[in-house]
Amino acid sequence: MFNSEPNHINTFDITDVGHIERIVIGTTMPDQIPSESESQEKMKLINRCLTDYPKGRIIGVERSFSGVRIGEHQVILECVVYHIGFRRQPAWLEDMQKSKPAYSVDENKVNEIIGHHTNN
Repeated sequence: MFNSEPNHINTFDITDVGHIERIVIGTTMPDQIPSESESQEKMKLINRCLTDYPKGRIIGVERSFSGVRIGEHQVILECVVYHIGFRRQPAWLEDMQKSKPAYSVDENKVNEIIGHHTNN
């Protein structure tokens, strides 16, 4: 898989994989539809995984399609999940994950608090 010798270029050995990165592109939650720029950022990440050192390989793909009824409306959720295998976790990927906050912000709650304090 990761060998660069001419007779090993097209071989694939799953035992060489030491780290798998799972990247979801598309909609998995009806209330959290990603913007076009968020999807483009995910595509850039996939391209970086496949081209930067150490190069990863796509070892699996999930495709999901479901319809959700919300009141009178039907929402279609579609996504593709790429599993990219690496011999080891790339340092740049580890650094990128460490720079993300370990918490998420509930925007509705923030707006509710701001609205409560600005109306008083």
